[in-house]
Amino acid sequence: MYTKSTIQTAAQNLVGWSSSTNSLYSYITRTSSDSGYYVNDLPGVTVDLLNYVDDEKNVSDYVAQLHDSEILKVVDKFLSKCKDLLGSKELLSHNTMIQEFDMLDRTIVKNGRFVGYAITPRESNTTISTIKSVGFIGSETDSFTLYLFDTSHKAAIESKTINITGEDTITWTDLGWQVSFDREAGSAGQKYLIGYFEDDVTCDLYDMAWSGQCAHMSQRIFGRYMGIAPARFRASTLNGTSIPTLEYLRSSINCRTSGFNLRFNTKCDITQVIEDNISMFGEALQYSIAVRVLQDALSYTTLNNVTNAQSLRANWQELLSEYRGRLHGGITEAGIPIKGIMDHLTIDFSSIDAVCLKNKQGKIRNTKWQ
Repeated sequence: MYTKSTIQTAAQNLVGWSSSTNSLYSYITRTSSDSGYYVNDLPGVTVDLLNYVDDEKNVSDYVAQLHDSEILKVVDKFLSKCKDLLGSKELLSHNTMIQEFDMLDRTIVKNGRFVGYAITPRESNTTISTIKSVGFIGSETDSFTLYLFDTSHKAAIESKTINITGEDTITWTDLGWQVSFDREAGSAGQKYLIGYFEDDVTCDLYDMAWSGQCAHMSQRIFGRYMGIAPARFRASTLNGTSIPTLEYLRSSINCRTSGFNLRFNTKCDITQVIEDNISMFGEALQYSIAVRVLQDALSYTTLNNVTNAQSLRANWQELLSEYRGRLHGGITEAGIPIKGIMDHLTIDFSSIDAVCLKNKQGKIRNTKWQ
């Protein structure tokens, strides 16, 4: 799993188009190259080819979309290979936190506190957990606000109106809130607090023993990726709707649940790893774009109207076969397998993260071309 828009932004100037006297060059916005690779440096792949690729888009839009789509193809191909080598997987866990029925025999006595859960993500560069939804059972219908705090921010980083729609009947509300060890907009090693302010709640909420034998069976799974504990901050530790005073976090941990349940989804996310190593994809992206341009030129609907169409097609087909082979490898006429550029792309994952990137079939060493 990775954030595609982040990678596209990181690769925006990875490969460019070198200067050309062709009039179409002035419409190309992707001219810079951080990697030193330029698409039209490849023999036969000229700016003039852009005359034969797309009648529905202007050159500027076509080239921009081309670069954005091809970097994702290159990265996906690379990650597919890494998944086989590393035995990695994307979805690690999908669980409901409390897995026992609530007898609704004990209500939480409100006292102006902040009540919720403290979450401590496992130290991991590639694991992100999403609080998919929250489930409340109340003694009557009610509406109030649920907050998510990151201990590196005074104000809540997320909030959501919770509507309890039935008496003593659980109501699930979708959230989609992410928590991670090193949040991009926060800081590494923080804790999270999810909960509500009791003064906002009218109905009675129910709790149950947190340490009961069957009260949180899925903690065996959650414990691999995060620590979770109920917390109740006294009114004297609060500051409006800002995060409670953190020096009281340890003393606020409670042995009873907080009146609501959570559903989590934990996935591997290696966006940062790819972004940090984006330069290694330069040559592969250069060839991938060239292959796509040649494919589009061969599929050009009005090419038959061009005088030397047959000659152009033959030339483009020959270039396409050559560049596709250089990119992905293949087998020679003598039956000898030849590796392509994609086969030689490697990243040393060995010290990045043992959760998502387990090297089961031998180590991948260094970032290099072989």
